Amino acid sequence: MAKEKVKHMAGVFAAAFAHAGHITKDEAKEISGLADHDFEKVYAKASNIADKVMQHEGNKMDKFLKHFAEEIDEYVAHFGDKFFM
Repeated sequence: MAKEKVKHMAGVFAAAFAHAGHITKDEAKEISGLADHDFEKVYAKASNIADKVMQHEGNKMDKFLKHFAEEIDEYVAHFGDKFFM
């Protein structure tokens, strides 16, 4: 289960690069190792993050990291306080 969550988080990160035009969508899918259906879900999340970042004035990287961190929080929430134990 943890392996799949990591794949999804990696997929969101890679898809953000694809959404920004730095790599192709197929390359992002390959990096994630996800099936088509699962990758489309993470690509949609990355698109949502990118849309929020582009609306932001100022340091866009700070905004990207904030929104990506929120996604990470959702993926690791079930670990509770034991994530780093």
